[in-house]
Amino acid sequence: MSSCRRVALVTGGNKGIGFAIVRDLCRQFSGDVVLTARNEARGRAAVQQLQAEGLSPLFHQLDIDDPQSIRDLRDFLRKEYRGLDVLVNNAGIAFKSKRSIGVQSL
Repeated sequence: MSSCRRVALVTGGNKGIGFAIVRDLCRQFSGDVVLTARNEARGRAAVQQLQAEGLSPLFHQLDIDDPQSIRDLRDFLRKEYRGLDVLVNNAGIAFKSKRSIGVQSL
């Protein structure tokens, strides 16, 4: 693919702040905007919602807790764009303790 195309990528872009960032980038960024999400169905639904608004985001599945998913995204970006121009790291990981204390115990 052409190395002239610019690309912006938003992790965790299927809802909340990430979704709003994807929407604004689609309106203002002069290049492709890639929405990523851990859950493919939710990510594609978010892309469809933005397409219904006349925007054109792309979708790529990404689970930031899965090394193979990260490698797949890296390979996609190298092949299609030869890199990345804008990264918005919006995805997060929830840490859950093996031992939780309930309110009743306090």
